[in-house]
Amino acid sequence: MALVARHEPTTIPNYSLTGDLLAYLRCGLQYRYQNGSALPPARPVQLWFGEFIHGVLEMAYTLWKERSIPLPWPSSVIEWDERIEGRGLPDHDIGEIGRRVEAVLAVQGKIPRNRDARMTAYQRAAEAINIVGPHLFPLVVFAEEPLAGSRPMPAGTTGLRAERYGVTGVADVLTHVSLASVPPTNLIRGAVEEVLTAQGVRVPDEYEVIVDYKGAARPEVGTGQESYWQQHDWQIQMYGWLRARRPDSKPVIAGVVLYVNELLPSTTDTIEIRRQVQRDVTDVAPARGSPDYYALTTARPGTVAGRELSEAFRLRRALRVIAVTEDSKRAAEAAFDGVVVEIERRLQNEIGSGDILQAWVPSCSDPDTCVACDSRYYCPKPAGRDHTHQIEPPPVP
Repeated sequence: MALVARHEPTTIPNYSLTGDLLAYLRCGLQYRYQNGSALPPARPVQLWFGEFIHGVLEMAYTLWKERSIPLPWPSSVIEWDERIEGRGLPDHDIGEIGRRVEAVLAVQGKIPRNRDARMTAYQRAAEAINIVGPHLFPLVVFAEEPLAGSRPMPAGTTGLRAERYGVTGVADVLTHVSLASVPPTNLIRGAVEEVLTAQGVRVPDEYEVIVDYKGAARPEVGTGQESYWQQHDWQIQMYGWLRARRPDSKPVIAGVVLYVNELLPSTTDTIEIRRQVQRDVTDVAPARGSPDYYALTTARPGTVAGRELSEAFRLRRALRVIAVTEDSKRAAEAAFDGVVVEIERRLQNEIGSGDILQAWVPSCSDPDTCVACDSRYYCPKPAGRDHTHQIEPPPVP
């Protein structure tokens, strides 16, 4: 009897939704330098704010669950160079929670850009916990829920290193809503059902909602790979697809993106909101002639404008509900399949040519991303020169 030769084990490429796919869409060349070379940023200040917010919210939820301490919680103002150990602050003081998270990030070499950025992070974390927390925390089933799955490469693609690829992600919060136990006054339930009802989507008696924190402002409405608005939608859809593969899951009917910066916008953020309203590129705008409209029109650099906006308007800006349907999931799956094929072909092109700049192109349309990039000094398209470049078609190996 003829024996079949043993084949070498096949390792499929694995892609993280945020660390790989969204990072590549932000800038292909930056992705190659940071991920392909395993080179961490030399100045990881751009990572500090997002990780600080995630850490504070996760620790706050854990304390709330373990001790049932009613919200809102106190928030001490912690000075830049002040040591607060031994001052007797309660564990649930948001300043104390922030200090602990900040200490962990400092060990990893992640520090705030300056004093103002640090204080703003503490203030925004306090707004998130005390305003959104009372509605979000009672619904949480899992915090930091890891999700994973695999997908076949798109039909018609040949010559790639594998026929499938793995996709992973971590949902910040997975919630469970039961209409019998969650009151209609709950902010998360109300926002989700309002959007789905407006779109004609039936709301089941029990469902799950994925919540994702973004340490950023609400982006302008847009389409295409370069649009943060579209990318965040695709991310939620893929979380929904991955979660639905779990046998214990209930229907994931929506995702909620929490844009933390909108809870306490800076003057720069407020001026950007005004620009979006003037250009009609935002889905949340104040009524003309309202106090919020006046606050936007009178905002000037050097003034404190964020708290002049009403809490109701800031919440509308901070919470974005994204319906998750079979059609929307399929669209996101196809989009990310295409991104994976782009990355795989660029990898093959680099192996064949031995030239990084020939295989990978800078594709950043966001000046802030360029400013924080270690490669900006030798990038073919550095910050301030050209930010209109879009992702080019991948080279054929």
